[in-house]
Amino acid sequence: MNTLIDLFETFEERGEKTVFVNRTGIRRIILTYREFHLLSLKMAALLADKGVTSGDRVLLWGPNSSWWGIAWWGTILLGAVAVPVDFMAGPERAENIRNLTEAKVVIQSRFKPDRLAFQGALLFEELQYLLEETQPAGFYNHPAPEATAQLIYTSGTTGNPKGVILTHRNLIANMIQISRHVPIITPDFNFLSLLPLSHMFEQMGGFFTPLYAGGAIVYPRTLKPSAIMEALAEENIYALIAVPRLMQLLKTSVEQALREKHLDLAAARLRTLTANLPRTARKLLFYPVQRKFGKNFTVFVSGGAPLAPELFNFWNDTGFTLLEGYGLTECSPVLTVNTVEKQVAGSVGPPLPGVELKLLSGEVTARGENIFPGYYRNEDATRAAFTGDGWFRTGDMGEIGPDGWVTIKGREKEMIVTAAGINVYPDDIEAVLNRLDGVRESCVIGLEKQGGEEVHAVLLLDERVKNPGDIVAKANRSLDALQQINGFTVWPEDDFPKTTTMKIKKFEVKEKIKTGESGKSGPESTDRLINLIARITGNDATDVHEESLLARDLGLTSIARVELVNYLEQEYRMDIDESRIGTETRVRDLREMIAKREKFYYEGHFRLWTNSSLVKAVRKIGDILILHPFVRHFAKPEVFGLEHLEKLEGPLFFVSNHLSYFDQPTIMLSLPPKFRYHTASAAWAEFFFDSSKPLFERIWKRIAYEAGTLLLNLFPLPQQQGFGSAMKFMGKLADNGINILIFPEGQHSRSGKLLPFQMGLGVMVRELEVPVVPLKIIGTEKVLPHDAKWPKSGKVTVTFGKPLYFKNDEPGEIVKRAREAVEAL
Repeated sequence: MNTLIDLFETFEERGEKTVFVNRTGIRRIILTYREFHLLSLKMAALLADKGVTSGDRVLLWGPNSSWWGIAWWGTILLGAVAVPVDFMAGPERAENIRNLTEAKVVIQSRFKPDRLAFQGALLFEELQYLLEETQPAGFYNHPAPEATAQLIYTSGTTGNPKGVILTHRNLIANMIQISRHVPIITPDFNFLSLLPLSHMFEQMGGFFTPLYAGGAIVYPRTLKPSAIMEALAEENIYALIAVPRLMQLLKTSVEQALREKHLDLAAARLRTLTANLPRTARKLLFYPVQRKFGKNFTVFVSGGAPLAPELFNFWNDTGFTLLEGYGLTECSPVLTVNTVEKQVAGSVGPPLPGVELKLLSGEVTARGENIFPGYYRNEDATRAAFTGDGWFRTGDMGEIGPDGWVTIKGREKEMIVTAAGINVYPDDIEAVLNRLDGVRESCVIGLEKQGGEEVHAVLLLDERVKNPGDIVAKANRSLDALQQINGFTVWPEDDFPKTTTMKIKKFEVKEKIKTGESGKSGPESTDRLINLIARITGNDATDVHEESLLARDLGLTSIARVELVNYLEQEYRMDIDESRIGTETRVRDLREMIAKREKFYYEGHFRLWTNSSLVKAVRKIGDILILHPFVRHFAKPEVFGLEHLEKLEGPLFFVSNHLSYFDQPTIMLSLPPKFRYHTASAAWAEFFFDSSKPLFERIWKRIAYEAGTLLLNLFPLPQQQGFGSAMKFMGKLADNGINILIFPEGQHSRSGKLLPFQMGLGVMVRELEVPVVPLKIIGTEKVLPHDAKWPKSGKVTVTFGKPLYFKNDEPGEIVKRAREAVEAL
């Protein structure tokens, strides 16, 4: 196997085996290898129609998903060059990279509010609809192994970004090296993809390597620990790749679960007593922790930043295999990894097969087919990156033991590597700070914190500066989202310590900051939220204000955002989508989210078991003995439009007007059997679970709900709070092929005229991506009027309309078309 095309040609022969699982937060969308192969060919054709040819650059700026992978492979099939950009990067960085590469096409996401104004730009979220109407490319490019496959930019936007050229040979070589070094990876492996695919660590370990092995890749929509643990429980995950900060978040989540069960102290003692036992014994002893990760979970792989020994020991002591590795983007990226048989805390393991390492004055240098040929259009940087005899200079100081195992001692470069594995260059940030009024000089350093480094600015200020926090906030507004300053110190002396050439002695500055000899931390606030934000962002509580922007003013990074969401879930017992915390989110906005948080009081009433074969059998008996006699005694509904249902397969949305409590049983009995016993009906949650009602009313409504779940497959749909939980449940229904009956008016129409539809319908249809079948019921308002206690005989008709299909329509348009369709029946 010499090029990525050789890898691509293996996809079709794997047929119906799953390659991608997109967990949207609502749905679980599966793609097979055969579908992936076909869609990649279609993507190549779509890009060709956009004028992309061999050697052109295509910029990819979007979140992880199967569509990112399809766009990437479509680019490669044309012989073009992929240019991935971190989804969390700001538009300035993306625009700068686009200009540097002269990208022919930009593919971005609708989830980015500040998209690039690029003529002909595509959206990842629209690719599935565009490709439906695209014929697959009849041929594809067969590049030479030394041809460029992609460009990865490693630095910030305010300096001179360097584009790392990675060839087909580089990527294929590293993929095969890893597969030989970690031979346990098989087609059975399901990988959980958590880091950005623009990050070479994730791309190589969580994209190319699984594809080479024939495994499956699972993409969660969010990195919340609760969402990760849910994916681990449901997707039979074997492996995941993480940076240390994420490993710390998972550790915190595990410890929180143990603390809630009052097992934390016992677990800590057990770890101490069993640390030297065989791994099999530790797995058994820590089974309550192990089972949370699934029965087949095999290995964590950590990289991108140094792993703290105590973090390694936690996972090792609890019976997990954790492989720490080392590499750089320029190395495609992996150079060394601990082995499955042996892991050593503090060591990054031996070199991969085919990788040569040697020390040059203590600096680690490398050679191998995975080493990049140079920087894009930057000959000076390329020359500086290699020794005279062709060894790549990593810039990292290290030791190589007699057994070949490597220990990294520190970086020769002053580059800061965050816990998320992002490279941040101090010169870029200092240039921004030094331009600001009131700043005499600045020194940007990386301070070790929570498994990585955080960007810390040390400021030499004019005496007239009253609020240094304003300067940092102003700088952050000019910096990319990946370069945000997390904390700062005002230097108390007249000048920084400097060399004879007037360079700041950053080591001395850093030591003084670490030992607390300069600057003082502000006092804690009495406000729980303020203290939480201050602790996670590394700011003083006095610098956190209601109007502070979490990202720009307080330096909230993407990984720190996940940590914040995790703590909010634990502290406030709430469920929050991390995507709601964006670049413009302020502290007061977060406080409002907490005040309006969704509570979990409906969770126990979302029941998938009511769709089991046993309950369906009970439901059929209930129809014969109860519902059929009852409904037909008062009304013999006439049903029209059944021909529109003949060729349909679930899942579907049945969208109806609402006149009476008699609607649901009548509609359910009007459905053909293949839909009747595969349909769940939404019911007004507040009607059944209003705790303010008298006790007797609460009891009979609860009994009515329990009976309704058995006979009508009811589930609660709240109108006030808890909608997110209901959406997730509906997603699970759809994933299991269950149709959903819904009444989007949200109440009975006493006049019989169609009321406005709730906007929630549009959100549901868009998120669930299922067809809508409009239907209209007439006459039930006379059989069982709104205030009646018992039905009376009357004529009822049920009419089904033609199905409606939506392709990425806005919720408002979906609601408009659905209501018009119901009204027209």
